[in-house]
Amino acid sequence: MTEVSMKGVTFSFGRGLRILEDFSLAAEKGEFVYLFGENGSGKSTVLKILCGVMRARSGTVTILGKDPYCNPEILKRTGVVVDGMGFYGECSLRENVFLFAREKGLKNGAEQALDHYIKLWDIDFNTRYKRGSHGMRKIAQLTLSLLNNPDVLIWDEPELALDEKRQEVLLTLLQEHKAQGKTIIVAGTKPGLYGSLVDRTVEKEVVL
Repeated sequence: MTEVSMKGVTFSFGRGLRILEDFSLAAEKGEFVYLFGENGSGKSTVLKILCGVMRARSGTVTILGKDPYCNPEILKRTGVVVDGMGFYGECSLRENVFLFAREKGLKNGAEQALDHYIKLWDIDFNTRYKRGSHGMRKIAQLTLSLLNNPDVLIWDEPELALDEKRQEVLLTLLQEHKAQGKTIIVAGTKPGLYGSLVDRTVEKEVVL
């Protein structure tokens, strides 16, 4: 069953250079797809269109059978980490995670789930977001995306700014989610980091 689909998508900013030209991507249930490409090739744009942050100029996009741009409620079943996630600088990592978790409709069990991830990551979630390192901020974003036990993960370079210890935690979490039959799409430049977890690599080339 195809859980994530992007078919024939074209996208450009205004009348400028096209970032996507008839681009397609699909992920089956339980599949780990790695979107590989050079910096500036448009990987982040692909993910933002996939999760409905941006709208394609042409083509179709679905997550779990629905267009996420027109049906944002589907994102309650999706764990997303992309550029531009707007956490509040004066709030702690914990406060930010709870605030945005409530916006996604998470209530029962959220605190227990967060405590579980805090132990795994072994960082201080009482740190104010603006004072946290880039790695701590990324961990808060990843944690938020996991709290709802999503059916689909869409992550942009999740390993970025993580030290070796936290990269091992990241790989363990991905392994657990894949074992549960979750669908995973990760974009980046280091497919080798994920080893045998990756079922299929899709290359995003620069559109000339």
